[in-house]
Amino acid sequence: MADLEERFEIFSAFRLGMIEFFSNDLAEDGMRHRKSSISHRIALRLRPFFPMQYTIDIDTDGADILVWKDDEIPLAIFWSEEYLTEKEKKKAIEYHREKSPGLTLAFSLLHDRSWILIYRFGDDYVEYLHIDKYTFDENVIKRLIIPEKAKDDGQLMLSLRPERKRERRKEAITQDQ
Repeated sequence: MADLEERFEIFSAFRLGMIEFFSNDLAEDGMRHRKSSISHRIALRLRPFFPMQYTIDIDTDGADILVWKDDEIPLAIFWSEEYLTEKEKKKAIEYHREKSPGLTLAFSLLHDRSWILIYRFGDDYVEYLHIDKYTFDENVIKRLIIPEKAKDDGQLMLSLRPERKRERRKEAITQDQ
């Protein structure tokens, strides 16, 4: 796991790459491509801000964009054109917990907004940031604690709902008699 200074440098490289992406690639007509095509454009903009010993891949190991060096993963990125769904957030959280990258980020491009929404994942929290697409000013919106996974003790739990219909039927039958 990366230390605080390294995570700061990685996030700074990500910000600089995204500034380049929004300055050069964010034409409204140019953003209606396949996800892998846009991921490739983002990866190209990130490349100059990471040292040569880092490799940047797209659509690999479960992440949309992956920055890695040797056997370590300094940065994993997930993104969507709209707000991330709960399923996409869970995928990023699980990836962060299982692979332990130095920094896990997700973001929403939100074409109709002047900002992007960044989700920054920690071991036990997710932080939401608004970053202006034009000035790249950062505004932390909120930080939420991620609940621990439910412990699996091997016991199968069945959810049994109360049988209200039967009770109502019994009441109706007794009232008719």
